[in-house]
Amino acid sequence: MHGRTGFTGDRVADRLAIEDLEHRWCRAIDRLDLASMPSLFHPDAYDDHGAYRGDIPGLIDWLRQRHAGICFCMHQMTNILIEFSDEDNALVEACLAVVQRFVPGAATALAPAGAPFRADRHVDLVSRARYVDRVQRRDGEWKILRRIFIQEWRQVTQLDHAPAIAPGAFSGRRDLEDFVFSERRAMGIDRHKEAA
Repeated sequence: MHGRTGFTGDRVADRLAIEDLEHRWCRAIDRLDLASMPSLFHPDAYDDHGAYRGDIPGLIDWLRQRHAGICFCMHQMTNILIEFSDEDNALVEACLAVVQRFVPGAATALAPAGAPFRADRHVDLVSRARYVDRVQRRDGEWKILRRIFIQEWRQVTQLDHAPAIAPGAFSGRRDLEDFVFSERRAMGIDRHKEAA
């Protein structure tokens, strides 16, 4: 194979840039780094998460509200398939494994009909899903133009207790004080240098 659908040097670089874009989304949502999200999308981008459909500022507002009661979130992206339609446009299908822990009282909408969750219990949501993204290169940079979130499977569990982090281990945070950001600051890595 060669050319626009193959694995030439330029196309391998494009594939790596697109995979990096997808992984940066995972970090942004898991660390709740809402300020970095607009840089992953084109200004005219559209997102369809089912419960939210619209532009990216609206998506960020919706995520801020939805994630207010989520104390832990991890997106693991696998099976990233990239197909190019031309030099500057590609379709990405990325499979996701997602785990989210809701603080007590925050997951009432996830409860089965007629069986509400106890207000003093954490709730875990484990799901499998896909992003189907149209990505486009403009001014030399790949960004998401259109995202469709496809829910494949989910399991919701009310916890009898929420196990604590192992003694001495770092605990993940959903803000810019998470350990990865302190390491980035210590190493002089910032958003302006990431593109270089």
